[in-house]
Amino acid sequence: MIMALLAIILTLILVIGIHELGHALAARLFQVKISKISIGFGKPLIQWQTQSGCNWIWAMWPLGGYVQLLNSRISPVKPQENAYCFDKKPVWIRVVILLSGAIANLVTAWIALVLVFYIGISYKLPQIQSVKPDSLAAKTGIQAGDQWVAVESYPTDSWQGVGMQLVIHWGQKNVQIVLRQANQQLKKLSLDLSQIEFTSKDGSLLESMGIKPDLSAVSSLKRYPSLLASMQKAFDEIIHTMYFFIMILKQLFLGIIPFSILLGPLAIFSVSVASLTQGVIVFLLFIATLSLAVALVNLFPIPGLDGGSILYSVIEKIRGKPVSVAMEVLLHRLMVILFCVLLVHLLMNDLNRYLHH
Repeated sequence: MIMALLAIILTLILVIGIHELGHALAARLFQVKISKISIGFGKPLIQWQTQSGCNWIWAMWPLGGYVQLLNSRISPVKPQENAYCFDKKPVWIRVVILLSGAIANLVTAWIALVLVFYIGISYKLPQIQSVKPDSLAAKTGIQAGDQWVAVESYPTDSWQGVGMQLVIHWGQKNVQIVLRQANQQLKKLSLDLSQIEFTSKDGSLLESMGIKPDLSAVSSLKRYPSLLASMQKAFDEIIHTMYFFIMILKQLFLGIIPFSILLGPLAIFSVSVASLTQGVIVFLLFIATLSLAVALVNLFPIPGLDGGSILYSVIEKIRGKPVSVAMEVLLHRLMVILFCVLLVHLLMNDLNRYLHH
């Protein structure tokens, strides 16, 4: 119970807290007054006020957070406070403040990955335990004992790497893969991922292909000899992970992979607890991945997110005047409704996942 609580608190601080801290530091740099910083939404569970008048809040529902800046478009301000209002600052300053949350997440992910690769992380080699008869894998020529080497020339030295590449190429014909057989000979196969359908009942993309991973396979320690090499690898990993997330969104939008693969808040917190119990390095890898996801999602040009506010600022720069407050409020309320619907679906995903497994 204590470990679970610790994992959830650390996740909220290292992902949501740092995101909001990024906004707050940028706001302070440009002399914008901060009224409130909240981790979570709803009723405050813990709150305190600093000497500057900023309220820090830990709220009931840990589904995000926000930084409330002084804004004359939202509430009246004293004439002497106009210089400290967010809406009175030049557009480029507002955009920098809005981007700073995602930048903070990117920096967090990079530092976490540098530590992961410098200290080293163990991966189970992607060796196949069994292949279901008449499955896609069996028809392709994949056999028990084979070990994944590459997918479309991209090295796959772990099951995580295999899964990411399968998602990226899901729905495509003639996906070139390389496997190492039990006799150490390499074989090249062409995998058709265009016809197979994945459902939540399959549990994973691998299971939908008829592949069962060998969890008793030898582990391999991935470690880079120098801090500089670890820093470069961390940067490369961020680029690849962001590309992976973008491809998932594309596959979801095209209907190639189902919405049911997405994790809701219950599953995310469950993964955070599981990762911490496996060690600090695995937990750091989880924090890095979640930080990148939060950074990307927050930059979507959707009302209520940082990307939506950036879009408003760009429109203001082009038009010479801001979007009306009434329009912003209307769009924000619509997005809150859509967000609630999305949250319900994600929670249903989590419940279905637990019921089936």
